[in-house]
Amino acid sequence: MKKFFVLAAAAAMALVACNKDNPTVDGSGTGNGGNETKVTGIVLNELSGADKFIELYNTTDKEISLEGVYLVKYDSSKDGGKSTTWTGAAGMKIAAKGYVVLESSDLADPAEDGDPAYAYESANHVFKGGLSGKKNVFIELYSAADEVLSEFKRGEEGAGWNQVSGFNNDKKHTFSRVPDGTGEWAYADPTKGAANGAKVADIEQAPEM
Repeated sequence: MKKFFVLAAAAAMALVACNKDNPTVDGSGTGNGGNETKVTGIVLNELSGADKFIELYNTTDKEISLEGVYLVKYDSSKDGGKSTTWTGAAGMKIAAKGYVVLESSDLADPAEDGDPAYAYESANHVFKGGLSGKKNVFIELYSAADEVLSEFKRGEEGAGWNQVSGFNNDKKHTFSRVPDGTGEWAYADPTKGAANGAKVADIEQAPEM
């Protein structure tokens, strides 16, 4: 009987070690007890300063949980120079080769010329603050395990992120990956929640003089 318990304990320890070294990588499982799920394949895909939205895209052939996934926006006016502007709620998912659109809280903020009655898809699809098309911008997408999944950067930090104005503010086009998920960032026609269009122009990386 003593020998049985020793073997069972060893097997349990081996299973724990296996789970720790080989966490779930497609987001469909719970990884290490649901606390350190490793997710890959979700990227920032389209951003609009004019319509104030951020689109996520799933490059994989599997549905992925967005629970705990979060957005960080760099802003030198904030404590620490950055802040978390959105975190995926429990049960929130992104379909295989699918899109999830997050919209700015400014759209319903009267102080930002927004409409207090603006209809969001849900509270889970709202990110805090705005998104400017005329400033230097740095946004990162993280997994629940604090791994960088994707980033969008426009300009350099200079005097501080989200502080340098004077960039060309193209309100007709969006910052888009061309093609979806894997392409370089460029200006393209808005395709909110759908496949990105063809490249229209390069994104200026320096303020206009």
